[in-house]
Amino acid sequence: MILEFEDERELLSAETRALMQRCADAAEHTEGVDTELYVFVQIVDDDEIRVINREQRDKDASTDVLSFPSVNYPAGKTAGACPQLLRREYDPDTGACVLGDIVISMDHVRSQAAEYGHSEMREAGYLLTHGLFHLMGYDHMTPEDKPVMRVMEERSLASIGLTREE
Repeated sequence: MILEFEDERELLSAETRALMQRCADAAEHTEGVDTELYVFVQIVDDDEIRVINREQRDKDASTDVLSFPSVNYPAGKTAGACPQLLRREYDPDTGACVLGDIVISMDHVRSQAAEYGHSEMREAGYLLTHGLFHLMGYDHMTPEDKPVMRVMEERSLASIGLTREE
């Protein structure tokens, strides 16, 4: 998977960026997608993600991660089951199928890592993975959907040794 990072404030370490790439590759593999995918990842602080959340979702609050998918999957389908739909998002400039954009707040990465008792790297990897599964058609808004998405996230992270216990 191709990740393009925008990190104007240089909030992301090279080590965390490399881990996020491993998380992205694992998520793509876990979903069973064999098409090259592209995702734009913006790294921001709480003030900036609040503005984006307000402008894009009409929610005046900061949050940890936002996902803006390019693909509209049929009900009950995800990226792994829709290769033709993914191919419609092919961008010759990137040489890949565009899944969408993810915005991550590093302020939330730091506070949630402390709250959950794990490293900031693990939290950044989890939030990217969470956002990627949203871009691949998963959600957690209903009691039926939430465990399905969580299983995929945990399976993906475990495949690279990034468990809750690290």
